[in-house]
Amino acid sequence: MSSTIVFPHLTPVWFCPELFGEYLSYVPGVDLDACSRVCHYWREPALSARFRTVDVENKVQLALLSIDPRRLCFVREVVSDSQSAFTTAFSSYPAHLRTLEIREMDFIMTNNQINQAIVAFSPTITTFTIHSSLRMTYQDICEMLQCLAHCKSLRNLTFPPPARAIDDRSSSPERAVEAHTVIDTMTPVGEEKARLAFLQLIPTSHRDDPQYTGNAPHAQEYEWLKVCICPFDLSGLETLVVGSASAAQILLPSISKHLTRLEFCLPFDGCSAWTEYETLRQAPIVLPSLHDLGLTFHIRPSNWLLDVVRTPALRTICMKWSTSISYCTYEKQFKNIDNQIARLDDGHMFPEHLSKIYLVTYGINIRSYSD
Repeated sequence: MSSTIVFPHLTPVWFCPELFGEYLSYVPGVDLDACSRVCHYWREPALSARFRTVDVENKVQLALLSIDPRRLCFVREVVSDSQSAFTTAFSSYPAHLRTLEIREMDFIMTNNQINQAIVAFSPTITTFTIHSSLRMTYQDICEMLQCLAHCKSLRNLTFPPPARAIDDRSSSPERAVEAHTVIDTMTPVGEEKARLAFLQLIPTSHRDDPQYTGNAPHAQEYEWLKVCICPFDLSGLETLVVGSASAAQILLPSISKHLTRLEFCLPFDGCSAWTEYETLRQAPIVLPSLHDLGLTFHIRPSNWLLDVVRTPALRTICMKWSTSISYCTYEKQFKNIDNQIARLDDGHMFPEHLSKIYLVTYGINIRSYSD
């Protein structure tokens, strides 16, 4: 159902308020302007739908907000490129802003504009999303994390690792050392930290189609996730979307209690990436609340995770395979995965509550098990 604000006491009795809001959520912006002028009853619901999401690159929206700043009370989400001047786009700050979103663009960028917006909107932001890996230095990354630490109401964070700058000629070992050195100097946050419920550490597009870029994230890039350094409280995390064994090894032991959904998305997954594999295989991480497990891979199935966790409450497993390679090519490996799934609950032959296992390729469910 639409989240457009509707005022039942201002809506004629022949309108169902819930359906009215749903209708408006599908109406184009220009037509919403017309709807807001139909009558007194339509004005506020139409304006709510019109300005709920503001694109900083949309000059028409900004002009309308400039003409009547009272409309800023309807703004809940601001979307823009990494280069946009968020803080100067409005005559005054939207008092009820909840979401700040950096669209999926590949820019050579500085983080100044984004950091200014984060600090300016920090009292109300609950969701911060960077859709793609931006070309930032590790120093830029740490500065942005420190700014996000001011957002005490933050609950949802999408923060992929940085892309290599075009003029960066450093070797992989040198980048790893740089990441460790910079992250190690991050200023610790006080006791009051934002308590995240959702954390995504990959670009948005990689959630369904992980890509190999030739520059796999270094383990040192994820050291900011360690409890002693992290500017956020991750102990209550409910959903984790991750694309690196290094990040998984850091996070899973400390967030195991409340995690209900885990998505592991990456193009390749070798045993060598799991530096703690043997230790974890002997003493697997128990995820007592996990209900949904997603494994998304590109070239070949990724299954090392299944050896190092135990999920007694698991209900659904979904394996996404974004490749044109035939299923039968790895049929034997999928059979091995079946055996690994059987070991996810030490007390039963299969996890007691597991009801569905999906294998999806290019959006087509080609194999499904249930009950």
